[in-house]
Amino acid sequence: MKVSFHEICLGLLMMGSALVFNSCKHDDDDPEFLMSNQEFVNRASSSNQFEISAGAMAASKGENEAVKTYGEHMVTDHTAAALEMKNLANGKGWDVPNSLLQKEKQHLDQLSHLTGPAFDKEFANIMVMSHQDAVSLFEAAAGGMGVPDADLRTMANAKLPTLKMHLEHAITLKNQVNP
Repeated sequence: MKVSFHEICLGLLMMGSALVFNSCKHDDDDPEFLMSNQEFVNRASSSNQFEISAGAMAASKGENEAVKTYGEHMVTDHTAAALEMKNLANGKGWDVPNSLLQKEKQHLDQLSHLTGPAFDKEFANIMVMSHQDAVSLFEAAAGGMGVPDADLRTMANAKLPTLKMHLEHAITLKNQVNP
């Protein structure tokens, strides 16, 4: 049996197509997520710790009553969120860091040196930025390809309404202390 050049080319083309199809199929079985479970836990924990620390600072150092009240809400809400994260992470064997990431350290350092109206203005500005970052982080994690763990995605999604409300209140606060 004699095989023509065209038959050989067709056979090679079919084998190549099968290889491409199988490699694409493998990609669907083993998807790439935006971040690992541990990366999200690290970033979300740092964000929570920052909000708690900055909130406590606002409650004690803030001059404007709205700043003090917002700070108290940050302590309450983010302490609860941090505890929920810790319980989930511990159950899954992930580490929950006690230290802040560099960005949050810098923001806390900025606030620690300020007093009076200067503190109030900077606190409000930073709360807007930090909650914009938190909403983006939690939206990314909550997506179908956000983090591998379904429970972590569910928790991230459940926290979004509160984070968005914090952002709205931070914007209102910023407008109030930065006339």
